Amino acid sequence: MRPAPFSFARPRRLDDALVALAEGAVPLAGGQSLLQAMRLRQDEPAAVVDITRIAELDRNVTVGRDSIRIGALVTHRDVAEHREVRERAPWLSEAAETLGDVQVRNRGTTLGNLCWADPRANMAVALAASNARVLAAHPDRGTFEIAVDDFFSGFRQNTLEGALATSIEIPVAADDRGTYIEFSRQPQDLALVNVCAVASSSGLRIAAGGIHAKPVRLTAIEKNPTDQTSFDRAFGAEGLTPMVDHHGSADYKLELARTLVQRALQKIGVSNSD
Repeated sequence: MRPAPFSFARPRRLDDALVALAEGAVPLAGGQSLLQAMRLRQDEPAAVVDITRIAELDRNVTVGRDSIRIGALVTHRDVAEHREVRERAPWLSEAAETLGDVQVRNRGTTLGNLCWADPRANMAVALAASNARVLAAHPDRGTFEIAVDDFFSGFRQNTLEGALATSIEIPVAADDRGTYIEFSRQPQDLALVNVCAVASSSGLRIAAGGIHAKPVRLTAIEKNPTDQTSFDRAFGAEGLTPMVDHHGSADYKLELARTLVQRALQKIGVSNSD
């Protein structure tokens, strides 16, 4: 199928892009999710704004003493192959290097994957477990931050409300250890369920995708990862609505998530009695 008719703009100034987005246009960077949805008429935006030539946006990954900054145009390949990211936050590299095929990783962007807000998106789940902060810009609200815990509002929905995500900042500590694990029907396919766990002296964060309309934090397990009743509370929680399809029932998806969480915790040295 062909996309529905839409207008197209390629501004060079951030202000021009922000005005268009505030009026209802959608941003285009890598386009690996958006263009496919438009071809299938799942999304029919009236206007598309290409942000790849805006001077204020960048393709830089900056690793500092206690944080990692990812610019708006950073690709999955940039994250997967960045030496310092692999050393300081290997779970981000793991999520990036298992996302799609080579072409998708070369063109798709980390921020785009996050903003697409698919509940099984690799980077969305990995960043949800990373205590990340999204820096955004809006023509009226100026520049502001959104905690990743407040970023997802529903299936493929975020809380930007016409703003543009311009970078992501991930806090890192010397004792951080984490991993990203997914289960898919075949390599390079979209995960049925995916999990990211990050532990340090400051605590444990676990995020899962594919078991609700948006990535979810498993706070019950975070508080007591060695107690099996915490798993029962987490996966028996009312309100969790896994994506039921011909690949598996809700019970199957929840049990799969339980298994992946246990494997992730074992991998990062957080023991579990199961």
